[in-house]
Amino acid sequence: MTETELDELLDKEVTLYGIAMDAKGGAVLMHQGNPIYIEGLDFWPDELFKKKLNVTGTLVLIKLIPDPTISEDGAISQGAEGMQYVLKDAKWEEY
Repeated sequence: MTETELDELLDKEVTLYGIAMDAKGGAVLMHQGNPIYIEGLDFWPDELFKKKLNVTGTLVLIKLIPDPTISEDGAISQGAEGMQYVLKDAKWEEY
């Protein structure tokens, strides 16, 4: 699914399928190559990690992960440019 296709689903309740994975910014559903963050979930429980899931929630595009910064000495902090897709009020089930 392209970003344009995801954008058409913004602010709607949707059900997306994919693999439950963990990222530095929190738990994600890897949906057709797109990381979709799960609001309020730092990581998937062991019994769901790397499982195929259907996740239902409201899809939003927000700034969840701060942008990386560069310090005076040139060190670059971790972060992510741009906005992230997030499922709010998410509920899931294995498939």
